[in-house]
Amino acid sequence: MKKNWLLEYHFVRGDYAFCKKIIQDLSTKSNNRQDEYSIYVQARIYYAEGKILESSQLFQLCYAKNPNNPGTLQEIAKYLIVQGRYKKAVEALTLAKLLITQPDFMILHDLALCNINLREYALAEENCREAIKICKSKAIYKLLAACLIRQSKTGEAIEVFRLSLRLFPKSSQLYTTFGKLCVDMNFDEDAMKTLSAAIKLDDNNTVALNEIAVLHQRRDEIEDALNRYIELVCRGMESASIYNNLGLCYFYKDKFVMALTCLLRARDIDSTSSETLFNLGLVFAALHQYCSAFIHWRAAAVYATTSSFVDQELVALISACLPFVNEETDD
Repeated sequence: MKKNWLLEYHFVRGDYAFCKKIIQDLSTKSNNRQDEYSIYVQARIYYAEGKILESSQLFQLCYAKNPNNPGTLQEIAKYLIVQGRYKKAVEALTLAKLLITQPDFMILHDLALCNINLREYALAEENCREAIKICKSKAIYKLLAACLIRQSKTGEAIEVFRLSLRLFPKSSQLYTTFGKLCVDMNFDEDAMKTLSAAIKLDDNNTVALNEIAVLHQRRDEIEDALNRYIELVCRGMESASIYNNLGLCYFYKDKFVMALTCLLRARDIDSTSSETLFNLGLVFAALHQYCSAFIHWRAAAVYATTSSFVDQELVALISACLPFVNEETDD
């Protein structure tokens, strides 16, 4: 019992080397027969060190020794979540929930996470609301808002964000997530205020900075959007969407060479983005390079995910481009 307490104490402090020494001493004294708790701590150490497979094997050994230990089931569920095996994780967590006498926040949190990934949004919402009764954390409020959004309960999601921001007024991440929701809902003024607050709390918040750039672009405030995108690039952000949007801003300002440079960079990062390929076609057409425009629009049609986009936009542009392509070929 004394050794168990000592193991837990040093594990919590992150002194894994000392924990391993204690476990080795215990193993030596018991003729290499480790007790359940020693195996359990060793498995947690492996997990903390990123040795997921070794950790999983030891947790399975713990479970074989004592299948009624909710802690072991929780740890096995963590491993299953990392693997994306959410149904199995739900089974382990549900059994763990049945074995405990008091509600456990982490079990409910992980159940909500699994159910969201399984698209069981009503169950995930229920898990979140149970968890909030135990502990009001930023993570659980974000999960609850995500559940509500996916159930088209936007009004309730906004109220959840407002409540969470009253509880955590210095959370740049919460302001950012709420700001993104406002952008999606076309609440432009609310989005701008919320995202600006996020950046004020954390001037390194590139996600909020990008959302503000997108918002400026959507409102045709091209110069403001351009400055924001350039700032993101200067901060080392390598994203196809950023270069794509930056290229569009230059395109709107009739700076076609700069637009082409940015869009080609976006294509280098993600060669299957139909949006980037479509925009490259526009720039090439503006430069009267119709063969290149035709090639990129055809590629955009191949990678487009929505049939309406292909039918309405691309087919019309490709058709309009064909006569010019034939002229270039004849020449």
